[in-house]
Amino acid sequence: MENKNNTGLVVGLIIMTIVAAVFGYLYYQERNITTKQGADLEVRVNELATNEIKLDSISKQLDARIIEVKGLGGNIEELEKAKADLEKDRVALRRGTVTLSKKIKEYEDFLSKKDEEIATLREENQQLISKTETLTQEKTELETSKKAVSDSLTGVVSKNAELESKVTMAAALRARNVKVYAISSKGKIREGENVKAKRIDKVRVDFILEKNPLTQTDSKKIYMRVIDPTGATIADDATGSGKFEYNGQEQGYTISQDVVYSNNNQDVSILYDRNSGFKAGTYTIELYAEGFQVGQGTFSVK
Repeated sequence: MENKNNTGLVVGLIIMTIVAAVFGYLYYQERNITTKQGADLEVRVNELATNEIKLDSISKQLDARIIEVKGLGGNIEELEKAKADLEKDRVALRRGTVTLSKKIKEYEDFLSKKDEEIATLREENQQLISKTETLTQEKTELETSKKAVSDSLTGVVSKNAELESKVTMAAALRARNVKVYAISSKGKIREGENVKAKRIDKVRVDFILEKNPLTQTDSKKIYMRVIDPTGATIADDATGSGKFEYNGQEQGYTISQDVVYSNNNQDVSILYDRNSGFKAGTYTIELYAEGFQVGQGTFSVK
């Protein structure tokens, strides 16, 4: 009986040992699984964080490339498409639906390729800037040269005009020894000073056209103005009065006469026959030819 009891006890101990071993094994296995899952989760979290950081860096680099290429005048369509794709991949990464190690490598390769294209674009732009600066400098130099030539031509034209004006003035006719005579109705001639009004029927002006080698020997029209004591020019269409230009303005003249200039200090006489009498006072005689006043004289009536 005692042996049976001992046998039962031994069997019980064996069973308990086996159960304990089974439970120990199961606990050990469960603990290993939990530890492995924790390690896997940590690796996954680290991978996600690393990929997120890499994607964020690539996104910023893409933004920088887009700004630079746009500033250089290049095409940014590929860069903008890559940026849009990257944002989609970031969303997928956060949802845990995609692994991006390979895709990140593709983005990095894409950036490297774009960097090469940007470097070429920079060089082309620099060459263009250099050409533009050269052209601008050449244009400035050309404009400076043109201005210098223009200024030179203006100076030449001005000097030529000045010289021409001086030559024209030098070639102008000169009337010297201008004398005025009063002629009565009976043909009596008196020097034109203090002549009685009733004794003046006509006025004759005598002068000498001086010799001038610069003046052309051709027909010259001499305009004579008789200015009364009030300052008015005596004019009468019936006696040949009219208008002529002097210093850019229209002037009235009393009478004109064509003279063939012989360039030999020739004597000239102009006779003015007035239909009405002369009032008392001093009269001025002015002579003009070819745009210049060539002589002057006076006579007085009492």
